[in-house]
Amino acid sequence: MSTTRTLLRNSLFRNANFLFTIAVSLVMTPFIVRSLGVRYYGFWTLVGTFIGYYGLLDLGLSSAVSRYVSQALGKNDYRTMSSTAGTAFGLFTAIGSVALLATFVVAGASPLFIHDPGEALLFKKVFLLMGITVAAGFPFRVFSGILASFLRHDYLALISMIRTAGANVCVYVLLSRGHGILSLVIVNCCASLFEYGATYVVCRIRFPEVKTGLKDFDRAKTGELFRYSGKTMLIQIADLLRFKVDAFVIAVFLNVNLVTYYSVGSRLVDYFGSFIVSTTGFVSPLFSQYEGRGMYEALTRRFLDVTRICTVLSIFIGVSLIFYGKTFIARWMGPGFESSYYVAVILCVPAIIALTQTPGLQLLYALSKHHYYAMSNIAEGVLNLVLSVILVHHYGMYGVALGTAAEMLLFKIFIQPFFVCRAIGLPVTEYMTTILGTAMKATLPLLVYFYFMTGYLKADYARILAIATVQSVLFLPLVYFFMLNNEMKGRIRGALGMGQ
Repeated sequence: MSTTRTLLRNSLFRNANFLFTIAVSLVMTPFIVRSLGVRYYGFWTLVGTFIGYYGLLDLGLSSAVSRYVSQALGKNDYRTMSSTAGTAFGLFTAIGSVALLATFVVAGASPLFIHDPGEALLFKKVFLLMGITVAAGFPFRVFSGILASFLRHDYLALISMIRTAGANVCVYVLLSRGHGILSLVIVNCCASLFEYGATYVVCRIRFPEVKTGLKDFDRAKTGELFRYSGKTMLIQIADLLRFKVDAFVIAVFLNVNLVTYYSVGSRLVDYFGSFIVSTTGFVSPLFSQYEGRGMYEALTRRFLDVTRICTVLSIFIGVSLIFYGKTFIARWMGPGFESSYYVAVILCVPAIIALTQTPGLQLLYALSKHHYYAMSNIAEGVLNLVLSVILVHHYGMYGVALGTAAEMLLFKIFIQPFFVCRAIGLPVTEYMTTILGTAMKATLPLLVYFYFMTGYLKADYARILAIATVQSVLFLPLVYFFMLNNEMKGRIRGALGMGQ
């Protein structure tokens, strides 16, 4: 199968999984809230928040596995692949043991922060079930990393969709029959165990040549993995400071109620970013394979191609979010949420610029040069906090959004492009010309279309969907004929089986 067809397949499956998950969440959340009640749904959210911090125990090792297995694959070095995977399996097993110990400690300490004996006992049961399940899943992260290294995100997406569908059907049936929060927890734990097992089975069947036994553990590899993963962990911590601090600033300096209005607007931008990452965020293993083969010229060409596609998608979705956002929020949330739209606009403009450069971040990870991004990300996080605290006193929650937007614009325009281009010796002017030229070609037809459609846009799902569908149908031919070069067109025709 050609590389272009593989990338197209991965993109389709990842986006299908992403959209399916969002659709199920939008449908099921109101049902679960009504079934459990506001208090127990908040209880469920509280436990989920606690468990969510277990993700930091990953220490960035998942990305390290994908990086070094992909590099070894590019060299056809299966011995290195096995030693990397086996070493990571041993490390993840140790991390899982730590997570298991932490689960018992937190569960045992539940009476210290939950004073109602009945709720403390319930928290203990729920936390033990979820914590043990998550701890058991750490060693299986290796197999997800192997599948990602072989560019088989379609398997991962398909397993995820089966898990989501099965779990939510069971949840619906059980809650409809009057079962409570424990049934919700048990279903989700069983679904997670299914996902772990399915990932393992698929990986073993498809790629048996990559060994993951403890006998393949290589102590010398641990240093290499941790040097890479340590930078990834710093990036993850900085992301918490960049993207999770806004609500805290609003709650402390303004009013907790405003957090809801801010989160509605920021959530739309988060969905925007997640879609772009889902579409193009899987190319890091491909870049590592090119590096492993020493194909640096091909790596640069493919990087610029993916950047063009990412720019088109970012402009298309970002500008559309600004156009449809106000009427969509009015229909989705009802009256009184106009401020959420303005938050979305403030955050969306710099997000468009940042997301056009998503392949650049994937490149840094692929070449083990993401220490540049780690340093800039930490600086962004600190600057975001400082600016948000300063501006919240002058502009309220809009000031918090402006603080986030300002630091994003500064780093994504004046700093990140230089790190990315230095990594592969690409002239900054060529890189920025690729992004700006593509962005201009994509923006102009959208603005013309939105100008003529403004009078037809109403706060109605059917109307919004109809206008957006026509927009997509008109835009796709423009992308193909005017925004892609001949080489990219040929690859697309080949991937679709249309010949050259």
